[in-house]
Amino acid sequence: MRRYGFLFRIRPELMQEYKKAHDEIWPELVSAIRAVGIRNYTHFYREDGVVFACFEAEDPTRSLKELSAKEIRNKWEVVMEKFFVKKDRSYLGPEVTVLQEIFHLE
Repeated sequence: MRRYGFLFRIRPELMQEYKKAHDEIWPELVSAIRAVGIRNYTHFYREDGVVFACFEAEDPTRSLKELSAKEIRNKWEVVMEKFFVKKDRSYLGPEVTVLQEIFHLE
């Protein structure tokens, strides 16, 4: 399994609502995420709105491509769109910065 980490920003004033949405994540979305091989998917929040997210997958690029093609993911992103802080609003989903892994201790 390879680890994949990234950053994005949400509106700090909407953090509780963002958390609630994830506490009540749609079961169909969870199934879709698992079906594309994503495991151990986690979000961490910082008070200024920065979210660090990470997951594991055999092939993260393939998993993300497959997930982005799923209708349920796109419906979720439409609902989530109001939370994201981003410069380019021409696409659905957060504006992410992919992080390079430099250390891992098992």
